[in-house]
Parts: sequence; structure tokens; C-alpha cells
Amino acid sequence: MMLTYPQLTVDDALIELERLEETLRDGRPPGFLVDGELHPRTRFPGFNPPASAVRLRQLHDRVASALEGVTGRGHDAARSFDIVVGRVLTEWFEEDGRNQASTPQIWAYIALLVMPDLAIRRFGPDKRGRLPRERYLAGRRNLFYRAYLRAWILGDLLEDPELPLYEDDLVGLVDRNLSADHRVSKLVAEQIRSTPAGEMRRETVREGLKNLQYELRVSDLSSLPDDDAEAVVGEAFWGRR
Repeated sequence: MMLTYPQLTVDDALIELERLEETLRDGRPPGFLVDGELHPRTRFPGFNPPASAVRLRQLHDRVASALEGVTGRGHDAARSFDIVVGRVLTEWFEEDGRNQASTPQIWAYIALLVMPDLAIRRFGPDKRGRLPRERYLAGRRNLFYRAYLRAWILGDLLEDPELPLYEDDLVGLVDRNLSADHRVSKLVAEQIRSTPAGEMRRETVREGLKNLQYELRVSDLSSLPDDDAEAVVGEAFWGRR
């Protein structure tokens, strides 16, 4: 069933972020969906039925269960966290509505009120007790929105054993340029999947991504028909249209 997911205003989200920071500084565990109820200033700007507190708790429990096997710290643990969370979220919003997942404001609610205990595993407070705002508030860098977008755009490419060879280039391109243009992002992912494995794969992919970066500075790929966009991405990787 398509649902409308909850949101907070920008001001209310900032208040909740500061409240979460205070909770952590006091050494208390972060709560979620306090008393099983939605935040009193919750907004549901949509026409579909609102997601209930029970449904949001189910989302929390689904993600928490999937993360049970992710342990440790460091780059590998962070990467595993993002892959696992992204996979769960893409499956979840396949049922509850991808239109909701494309709404940045819902992700602040999810990070601050639905899954703060999981969020701090990925991005905890600094030495001053401050949390990274861009990871918790609405925007492309929200930790759950970012994991969802990468999983939805790149799919099984995230499991590619060679991905670490060009991950920084690919993720940078998606985060900076393509997160708003999912069609082009998926074309890029398809090009990488079709690149033969071997010693030259890393250089082929990195050169293709570099060429595409240049093309994005001079062309508006989002305005092109599907066939033309596919041709431009193909030329970036293979030097032909």
C-alpha cells in the first residue's frame, strides 16, 4: 500500500537534532518513537494514508535485524552498513511508495525519530558531542537517503568485488551530480556492469566517469531523450555514440 511518510519542519528537525545530541551527552540511549507515538508536530503532506507509528517501528526493526551481522569499525564496516541499509530501504519503499522515498524531508524524520539508535552507529557525535548535521537533516547527504539512493541506483553493482577499485569516483559522481537524475545514474551503472572484468576494468571505468564528469559540465543530460542520453553515456565510456 502506498503511504504518506511523516515529516518535520526545518526548525523542528533542528530542535530534535539538538535534543538527540543532549541525550547522547547525558549518556542516555537514544529513544525512537517515544511512547510508541508520533512526534506531536508530525506533518503528513500527502493524499495517501499516513504511515503509522506501528509501521515505522516495523521499519526500524527490519533495518536493525539486517544490521545484526555488521560489526566492527572502519571503512569496511561503514561500507557494509550502507549496503545493508540501502538494500532494506529499497525493498521497503518498493511496497510503501518510491515517491515517498524521493522526498528528502522524510529522511530527517527517519534519522532523528525512527532510527536514531542506528544512525549513531554510522555517524556518531564528535568530541564536542555534536552530530554531523548534513547526515541527519533533510538533503542528499542524509545517511539513510544516501544509502537508499545508492542502492536503488547502483543495485547489485554495490556487491561487485571490484567496486572498491573505482568506488570513490563512482560514488562521488552519483552524490554530486546524479542523485537527482536517476535515469542517467542507472545508465552509468549498466555501463560499468557491461565492462569486462580484468586488469583494464578500473582504468576503463575511471576514464569513463571522468569523461562523463566533463560532459555533465557542458550538457544537460536530463533534458535528452532516453536514446540520446544512453548514447552520451556510452560515448563517455567507449568513445562512440
